[in-house]
Amino acid sequence: MMSKMSKQEYLKELRPKYKKSSKRQKSQLLSDFCEFTGYHRKHALRLLNSLPRSTNQARSSRRPRIYDQLTINALLNIWGASNKICAERLQPYIPEMMEKLISCRELEVAPDIKERLLRISTSTVKRILKKEKNRSRIKIGGTTKPGSLLKSQIEIRYGRWEETDPGFCEADTVAHCGDSMRGDFVFSIDIVDICSGWSEQEAIWGKGDLATTKGIDNMRARLPFPLLGLDPDNGGEFINWSLYHYCQKHRINFTRSRPFHKNDNAHVEQKNWTAVRQLVGYSRLDQKEHVSLLNDLYQNEWRLYLNFFQPIRKQLKSTRNLVTGKTVKQFDQARTPYQRLMEHPKVTKERKEMLQSKYKELNPVKLLNEIDRKVKLIEKTLK
Repeated sequence: MMSKMSKQEYLKELRPKYKKSSKRQKSQLLSDFCEFTGYHRKHALRLLNSLPRSTNQARSSRRPRIYDQLTINALLNIWGASNKICAERLQPYIPEMMEKLISCRELEVAPDIKERLLRISTSTVKRILKKEKNRSRIKIGGTTKPGSLLKSQIEIRYGRWEETDPGFCEADTVAHCGDSMRGDFVFSIDIVDICSGWSEQEAIWGKGDLATTKGIDNMRARLPFPLLGLDPDNGGEFINWSLYHYCQKHRINFTRSRPFHKNDNAHVEQKNWTAVRQLVGYSRLDQKEHVSLLNDLYQNEWRLYLNFFQPIRKQLKSTRNLVTGKTVKQFDQARTPYQRLMEHPKVTKERKEMLQSKYKELNPVKLLNEIDRKVKLIEKTLK
């Protein structure tokens, strides 16, 4: 088989001779050309009848490059400071993160580069980040066992959330058991606010009812809004008298999802991956010191970075094509939980000022560096 360059040279030599030949000669030349190059007869015919392209014409037909390497490097810096999120979440968050990094003196961009980054499209961001992304696809089985108490007293909630005010949260636990459920080990409690996406995490030893209730109470104290509703699954760590009385005492609307329907808690199930698994992975944490190490991370740098600098998208609607069977989902513009709370009319002025004051103090790059340092401390304790 001829090389590409040899084919082009052969075509260049044969084209003038082909155009001057008779009909019978053209047929023979075409057959020979197809035999030597391996081209389909129709494609070979188009090549022989086409006009030769000059080098300048070939170069001028290419689309000029808009985003140079300096722009790409700036985008990658913003992506890294955003914890390497997907393009759909990153693109609308570029102006906010870019200004924050510039104010923290973590990024310097020329005016022309800044202008390009402000008008870059989602599809272009996707193409640039495609080679950089490397996602883990490890899966782990669930560890939830259904609680047997209070099921008749606790209302089942399912379907789309109707509440639009901050304070109604889904809850779940994540087991740090490695590949074995034997013995004692650490669990992470994860809650996420439906309205804003604000989330909190707390590490506990085992998943007893008292430890879970205390963990919920600690996270409730850190929320920038009152906890109005709690919706966990049917695990025994949630469905117990301790948490039931706690919710009654603090006037928290306590509901539960349907058994064996994980989609009823889709918000927190997704957050289990982004807020816990991506942070500490699937290693077994079976030493009590891991609880304090994890909570030092959860209660400080991680909650600040997650809620102030990680934009999220919320699904608006889903449309199914009955002919093709494909489902098209529509999302709102990606915004951080902090941004969503600042825009919400029900959040008080005092809380907004508190959040804004905290935001001005934060440096996302320094937060990431400290998070990485604390994760490495946890890794050193693993057996």
